[in-house]
Amino acid sequence: MPTPPEPISKHDKIDALIEWMVDGARPAGNAVDIIEGICTRLLDAGVAIDRFGLFIWTLHPNLMGRRFLWKAGAGVDRVDAPSQLFTEAIYTDNPLPHVIERQQSIRRHLEDPNCPEDYIIVGELREQGFTDYLAQPLIYLNGDTHVCTWSSATPGGFSESDLAILNRVRGPLARLTETYMLRLDATYLLSTYVGRNSGAHILDGKIHRGDGSKIEAVILFADLKGFTRLSNSVSGDTLVRLLNDTFDCLVPSVMDHGGELLKFMGDGFFAIFPTSTDLPPKVQIQAAIAAVREGVASLAEADFQHKLGVRTAIHHGRFHYGNVGGGDRLDFTAIGPDVNLAARLVAAATDLDCDHVLSDTAAAFLPKLCEPVGTVSLKGFGEDQTVWQMSTPQT
Repeated sequence: MPTPPEPISKHDKIDALIEWMVDGARPAGNAVDIIEGICTRLLDAGVAIDRFGLFIWTLHPNLMGRRFLWKAGAGVDRVDAPSQLFTEAIYTDNPLPHVIERQQSIRRHLEDPNCPEDYIIVGELREQGFTDYLAQPLIYLNGDTHVCTWSSATPGGFSESDLAILNRVRGPLARLTETYMLRLDATYLLSTYVGRNSGAHILDGKIHRGDGSKIEAVILFADLKGFTRLSNSVSGDTLVRLLNDTFDCLVPSVMDHGGELLKFMGDGFFAIFPTSTDLPPKVQIQAAIAAVREGVASLAEADFQHKLGVRTAIHHGRFHYGNVGGGDRLDFTAIGPDVNLAARLVAAATDLDCDHVLSDTAAAFLPKLCEPVGTVSLKGFGEDQTVWQMSTPQT
């Protein structure tokens, strides 16, 4: 009869966990799987954890950071925290800012009658049946500090052995978190500055001059009316605030309808709605029209100083989508005759006293949603171009 294998000791299980973390927690492919793996392995090793929180700050224009919360038997929950959380009591009256500032752990043994009631979380966890709480700094290589927390519901709380193990786990956890955040911040920054799809192409390795491909898309240009005149009469701060307020009305509808904003150009922007078998030109032109109408309606309802109108132009065509530049400076953008034509149409709208126009090519897909307003000569294009304007929606 074969001899049964020796049971794996607690020490060996923790060694295996640390080795797994140092090796990049493979093959776990995302933060949720990694957190679940760490906590499950700690439980299996007999560490008295019932709750784990990971708080990481992000480079995102609208978010302060991201919180992961694991509870025994319930898995991992992820929440994105808005920027204003920095000023709310749920942040300021809890250990996180102190752990970050001092780069030191904070422990509260909740069963101890002399446990300080100095943070909101102390009372909240005690009411939920927890007995111990530990907040640890996760210090990155550049000195940036993030925070993880461990809570126990076991009578007596964390043992000295548990605390030693959690302190041992802290180092590799900081490295895993830092690696995850570098990728996440790169994604956020690229999406913020070059667009969602463009950022994905760059992260996938299209980083050399000339990298790119021919794509087909609906092209949308938008330009504010009267901006140049206004810019000569107000301060720079006022002008920036006006642009931000205006783009806050116009841009979300473009994103909501599947468009990608490639570039802000002073008082306007340039967006594309890529086409495909599932999203043919007719569908994407409808999406662009809907985006314009919703954006204009949002702008009309907004209440801010120096509000301006907007002109837009929609065209459908093919163009190069990729890197253009010189030396070490590149721009991931769209170039080609069809892009130029769409840009010229905005100027044509001014000449024809129209606000929202389409090219003859785009209008051919949806003639019932627009009407011809005239022909114009566009710079760089030999033949006169028929220009259409969006029809007023039927109510």
